[in-house]
Amino acid sequence: MTHFFILILIGLVCIVVAMVIFLLSGKMIYDRMNAVFVMNTNVIMLIMTMGFIDGRYDMYIDIALSYSILGFVSTVILAKYIGGRRK
Repeated sequence: MTHFFILILIGLVCIVVAMVIFLLSGKMIYDRMNAVFVMNTNVIMLIMTMGFIDGRYDMYIDIALSYSILGFVSTVILAKYIGGRRK
């Protein structure tokens, strides 16, 4: 079962690398924001997968939840910054 989670971990790392490349080569700010949001989701899945490999998934769930809250707050801040102020 550990080999299965390691294969998932390798796949998620490949997706994160692809998103970093897309982040650096994105033409519009919305493409770059989308890459950041996908990377946040993949990092949460990476943390959870590492928890299953390590066998201490209860600790890793707490870390993943904290990271997801941080990702949500950064999403709201970026959207507010890019959207501008309304009068």
